Amino acid sequence: MSDSVPIRWISRYITQVADKYGMSFLDVAVEVGLPSEKEKIQIIEFLTYNQDVAIWGKVSDEEYVIPISFTLEAQLSFNNSYIGYIIG
Repeated sequence: MSDSVPIRWISRYITQVADKYGMSFLDVAVEVGLPSEKEKIQIIEFLTYNQDVAIWGKVSDEEYVIPISFTLEAQLSFNNSYIGYIIG
C-alpha cells in the first residue's frame, strides 16, 4: 500500500454519512461531506474497464477495502482535468 494514504477514514466517513442522511450513497449529493485532502484512498484493483460505461474497482485506506464505481461523468471530468499530463 502506498505511503501516501496517511490515515484510515473510510469506515468513519461511511458511518457519518449513513447516520446523517440514512439513505443509499447513490442518493447523497456528491458535495455532501466530501472527504478532506488528507483522507486519501488507493485504487487497488480495476474490476471492469470500458470507457463507455461506469468503471468498477476496489479502493482502500489501508484498513478497509470497498467497491467503487467511476461514473462516465467522473471519467470525463478526470480526463478533461488531466489533458496533456502524463500520469504514472
